[in-house]
Amino acid sequence: MVMVQSEQLKQLKDIFMRFDMDLDGSLTQLELAALLRALGLKPTGDQLHILLADMDSNGNGLVEFDELVALILPDISEQVLVNQEQLMEVFRSFDRDGNGYITAAELAGSMAIIGN
Repeated sequence: MVMVQSEQLKQLKDIFMRFDMDLDGSLTQLELAALLRALGLKPTGDQLHILLADMDSNGNGLVEFDELVALILPDISEQVLVNQEQLMEVFRSFDRDGNGYITAAELAGSMAIIGN
């Protein structure tokens, strides 16, 4: 679990750094909005303002990495583990001979079943 969490922290830090446009170690409301949109979320202005207020534990109007981690990591660890297991289940359903690879024939066969 610790290894999973450290990998998630690394991924989260990479995402954070991509959206910290001015490289000051914190996200402004606009940078946070860009990060959320990249994750497929589309908060309204009001939702974004509330989210920023909830995340901003030191009250400086910005979101530091530690604040993002405190809010996201407790939820993400369980979700990622579940999603990883679901992904493996889907993979195994396509990998009909169980050899760890999905061949073109296996993919075609699975897609034909799905298409019916």
